[in-house]
Amino acid sequence: MTVIDRRETPKPAIEPIIEAATRDGFSLVQYETPTGQVVWEWRRGDEPRPQFVSRRVALIWMEEWLGRSA
Repeated sequence: MTVIDRRETPKPAIEPIIEAATRDGFSLVQYETPTGQVVWEWRRGDEPRPQFVSRRVALIWMEEWLGRSA
């Protein structure tokens, strides 16, 4: 069994994802739907706005999207 010391686990690279998304014209916004559900949404112009129930999942999605468009 492997034990991971959480103090040594690197933090996710959140800021580089946000910066790269911003360069591509995206902004990450917390939004409440008309039904009261709080979601995170990537916005860029009039394009479809993918919504996620957590910020973490929104960041993972954007990291993958940026990787495909590179």
